[in-house]
Amino acid sequence: MRSPLPLSRITRALSLPLLLTLGLATSACGDGEDCAVGTEQFRTELFFGLDRENDVPVSEADWQNFVDTSVTPRFKDGLTMFDANGQYLMDNGTLVHENSKVIVLLHDGSAAHSQDIDTIREEYKSRFHQEAVLRVDSTSCVAF
Repeated sequence: MRSPLPLSRITRALSLPLLLTLGLATSACGDGEDCAVGTEQFRTELFFGLDRENDVPVSEADWQNFVDTSVTPRFKDGLTMFDANGQYLMDNGTLVHENSKVIVLLHDGSAAHSQDIDTIREEYKSRFHQEAVLRVDSTSCVAF
């Protein structure tokens, strides 16, 4: 089994038990196996910390506004989001424990979608003064 990103990088935002609970520590398909349950799609998880240095945390209203204005217009087919708790080692060496939001996107893996995802990450970092937004990409077998 392999991790989509080096474990040291992932654990900057999440603990291994949470990764295993979410099923992110292994690839769902894409190791040359056929997709038996539907079609193979790209899956991107984005992890957004809600704490801000020298400011109040991102509110639910601010979060929903960000989703409505930055995420939904780029992924109109739908998305999944949920609350999480995580930790992040900042560049200055401070370990931050914070509430987080996770968005799961299913898409075709095109360069356009990849750019949209990076734009979402950059907009969040800029709007809410964040150092990072974790991106995890994998392939999944999907059936609706």
